[in-house]
Amino acid sequence: MKMIDNMERPIVQMFRAYWQELMNRKVYLLTALLFLVGSFFLSQAVVFDMAVPFFLPIWALASMRYRQHMIYVFIGGMAGSAFLGVGQAVIHLAQLLLFHSIIKIPVVKRSIPIAVAGAMIIPQLVWQLVKYGDGMLPLAIQLSIGLEALLALFMTIFMLLAFPSIERMLYGPWNPEQISAMCIVGALAATGMGGFQIGAVSVAGVFLFLAIFVAAVVGGVPFATTVGMIIALIIGVSELSFTGMMALYGMTGLLAGSLKRFGKLGVITGSVFVSLFFLLYDATLPLDTVHFSTVGAAALLFILIPSRKLSQIRQVLLPKQEGISEKRQQWLADKLDGQLAEFQQFAHFMSTLVNDRLSPEEEVAATSQVPSICQSCFRYRKCWENEEDGIEPLIDEWETTYSATKKAARVRVEQQMKYKCLRFKGLMNELEERGANKLLMGQLQHGRKMLALQLRDMSTHIEKVMREVKEDLTTYKLAEEELANRLQSQAIEFFQIDILSEERGACRIVISVPEKKADFEAETTVGEYLLLPILEQMYEEPMHISKSTYQPFPFPHVQLTFSSAVRFSLEYDIVTTAGKGSFNGGDAYELFKIHDGLSAVLLSDGMGQDINAYHESRKVIRLMRECLGQKMDPETAIHTLHYMMALNGLDDMYATLDLALIDLQEGRLWSWKAGSMSTYIKRSDECIRLDSKTVPFGFLPSFSIEAKNEKLKSGDIVVMTTDGIFNGDIPLDIQEDVMNQTIERFKDMDCRTIADQVMMEMERVFESVEDDRTILVMKVGHIVPKWSKANKQPRIISS
Repeated sequence: MKMIDNMERPIVQMFRAYWQELMNRKVYLLTALLFLVGSFFLSQAVVFDMAVPFFLPIWALASMRYRQHMIYVFIGGMAGSAFLGVGQAVIHLAQLLLFHSIIKIPVVKRSIPIAVAGAMIIPQLVWQLVKYGDGMLPLAIQLSIGLEALLALFMTIFMLLAFPSIERMLYGPWNPEQISAMCIVGALAATGMGGFQIGAVSVAGVFLFLAIFVAAVVGGVPFATTVGMIIALIIGVSELSFTGMMALYGMTGLLAGSLKRFGKLGVITGSVFVSLFFLLYDATLPLDTVHFSTVGAAALLFILIPSRKLSQIRQVLLPKQEGISEKRQQWLADKLDGQLAEFQQFAHFMSTLVNDRLSPEEEVAATSQVPSICQSCFRYRKCWENEEDGIEPLIDEWETTYSATKKAARVRVEQQMKYKCLRFKGLMNELEERGANKLLMGQLQHGRKMLALQLRDMSTHIEKVMREVKEDLTTYKLAEEELANRLQSQAIEFFQIDILSEERGACRIVISVPEKKADFEAETTVGEYLLLPILEQMYEEPMHISKSTYQPFPFPHVQLTFSSAVRFSLEYDIVTTAGKGSFNGGDAYELFKIHDGLSAVLLSDGMGQDINAYHESRKVIRLMRECLGQKMDPETAIHTLHYMMALNGLDDMYATLDLALIDLQEGRLWSWKAGSMSTYIKRSDECIRLDSKTVPFGFLPSFSIEAKNEKLKSGDIVVMTTDGIFNGDIPLDIQEDVMNQTIERFKDMDCRTIADQVMMEMERVFESVEDDRTILVMKVGHIVPKWSKANKQPRIISS
């Protein structure tokens, strides 16, 4: 039996889909309804019993800011004009057409209110001249035309103040000027409703009293009184009844706001009391059954409004500013700065203490010290003053091979020393003791260096955290606010700014802007011509629009995603082979992106040609990548791995490392080396060499690691190799010349071909096949947009 209890029928699914579509478009539909109803009543609002100036201002507003709703303004306006007569509808239509004609003039387009006033005057003059026929208009008619144009001008100003773009109305705070303008526009629209009633209830009166009730709950006495007086002024001017009704609406706002503390019932009670008081005080006022029914209907609607909605209205109209005092903010900021300065001073002290403990000169002096057993020997002069046949070169060679993986070289040196020295056993004991002490001292110094660098990195991370906390506590503006101020200073419209990442080379910023306003514009026109220069100036790096999406809900807008632009491209390939007579090579490599603008290259050579050497080199690369993934400084990461491998002396395994960071934004290469071969940059006829004297990981620890950096240019070829490429019995400069010539010969080929040709040429000429060999070739080039590429095909012009 099928279970269908939880299944929806097709008609329910269809209804749910329609309802969801309706909810998605509710902002659009409500806005359309507002323009339709508003234009209907404004087009028939009469001021001073002779002027009808309010249709063209709402049409100008829609044409400037709400183009999708112009059809609803036209339908509502023409329908409202028809209620006043066919002649009035024709006049409004003529004014509309004239407005669209003159608005195309650049000078007129700068001032919309003046354009509206001009479009009001000309059709009315023509109409009245045709009506009177003698060419002379009465003074009263001329004054009425001028008054109507003046009212239209001010109404346009109020419209533009009251109704900014729909997203700012819904999601942005309202300023006092906007609220006042909205009250004026609403009151004028209410006058257009005239005698529109539902039974004994005046629809216009319901909206007016409801506005006073809401203002009383939201803003209290000042806000409610202001709204009441604005409504009273507009109603009095339109109906030519000033004193009585103005006092009624003003007192209603005053008393309703005073009783705000008693809630909704207090506000309603205050408004009813004012109406009863004026009913007894002035019998000439129109306070009849319709008035009290209208007050009662408005009170009922006011009670039905949820308190949560009133809180939202209060937040929009009168946003509450929360936060700690400025003095406390400054105190917290100063305290954070003091703590951060103390920690940075401690980290600097530790680094200085370690770096100054043993200078390079002292290290060299300790290395070249004459053994004490030789100083008391009668053959001292013969062994130490004879440079050609002395024992000093043998001792230096023995110390060099003391920590070597292969013991054959040290045994050979010891045999030579045995034939020259009469106190061989005593000399060996002293040299081994000195070598062990030197190794332990080096590890100790290196461990201190590693801790100092880790303290420095920790200081950097703490500084970043404290800076973020400080930005939340101080009055300094956040990055979004700074960017918003820059856009506002350039009069660029935007809805929202979201900064997802500010990391250099990996910036990601989302800016929501209005949809395109002209057919010749694309969705990215504003971003490319206006926003990109501001972002590049602010972040001091090239940027581009990585994504552009049109969002119809909750209002039509375009989301532009800006990301750091990569100006250089990187192509690479790797060729590796194991040494002669071996199936397993000790070389390992990895190339990965830290982010789009920064790539890391790791090349490691484990000592030996077996699987253990490969595992050792892979371990070095894996640990280094994890360190870089934790945003550890490369120098700190190399010192840390150096120390870890040095403490692993029982395994007797060592590995070199060649680390290169390539900045594809600025075009720069940073190189750190631990016992690895030089890096070569082939640029035209020039070959740049980056090398270092640092020893491999796990070997004699070094107290300092230098970072080499070189500016890259388009067309550069970067080559990184392991030592197996070269033959140790042939001078290095001769082999580098052959490699340089090979790269020059095949520089126009792809990276794979260059690497293969260099590998084969070095094997052919120098027979370097004993050790593992790896060569990594990278090509750097400019990223050129497709539209800017020139046609490389030559033009053929006939003579």
